[in-house]
Amino acid sequence: RAAAHRALSGLAARLGHRDSMRAAQGVVALAESHMAAALRRVSVERGHDPRGAALVCFGGAGGLFACALAESLGCAVLFPRHAGVLSALGALAGGSRREKSRSVLLDARDSRAIARSLETLESAVRREFAPRERPGLTLEYRAEARYRGQSHELSVDARGDLARHFHAEHRRRYGFDEPGALVEVVTLEVRASRPGERLPRPARARTRGAARPDAVAPVRHGARMLSVPLWRMEALGAGFSARGPALVLEQGATLWVAPGWTADRHASGALVMTRGGSR
Repeated sequence: RAAAHRALSGLAARLGHRDSMRAAQGVVALAESHMAAALRRVSVERGHDPRGAALVCFGGAGGLFACALAESLGCAVLFPRHAGVLSALGALAGGSRREKSRSVLLDARDSRAIARSLETLESAVRREFAPRERPGLTLEYRAEARYRGQSHELSVDARGDLARHFHAEHRRRYGFDEPGALVEVVTLEVRASRPGERLPRPARARTRGAARPDAVAPVRHGARMLSVPLWRMEALGAGFSARGPALVLEQGATLWVAPGWTADRHASGALVMTRGGSR
């Protein structure tokens, strides 16, 4: 804490301020601005309206910035159970996947050549897994195909009548097909995946709501010091709802419920935060 204070004091001096707290607020505001810009690039700038979505916050500090970022996007916030280790849980439960592909440039009617290429790719992708993992693999066979002369391909199922699959997908995507045109297979791909670990289902909350917070904590919000209630995530019961300002502590993560926001416990154990009143 002392080292952090010295660093902020030095930063404040270089910025021409005497107050290290103002320097810290500037650092936070700059970080929030960069994160908000990144979120807009993958939502608004791609034609997606974020107001119908929810911002999932995880990691140790994700919950500290969630309200400010969601405010800039006009969306809700989802703070999942075990938010502090969500990436590790995803690696454990997400399973594993391998892919092998090759360029072939084959006539879609050449079923023998296509089958041989798929068998070669399947053998290669199976070798990417340990022998004990291979019996439980799920395999997917795909082809990148086009009408001869087209400059782009469509991904279709490589099994069975490949040309028929392509005509149907072209019709679905573009509203028409050319049944008499030659279909050309440009690339073949085999994907193999196996499921991850099964995680235990969350226990149903036995208590209803939370009569009182665990403690009261001082928090600086903008230019003000606030005394805010503090709850522990694992102790929240069914029907829990808290209006900001408030803090929720989870092992490895902290959630800041900003003024004007409400946090409601979902049946999954997650907290859903919305701007304004409780749902």
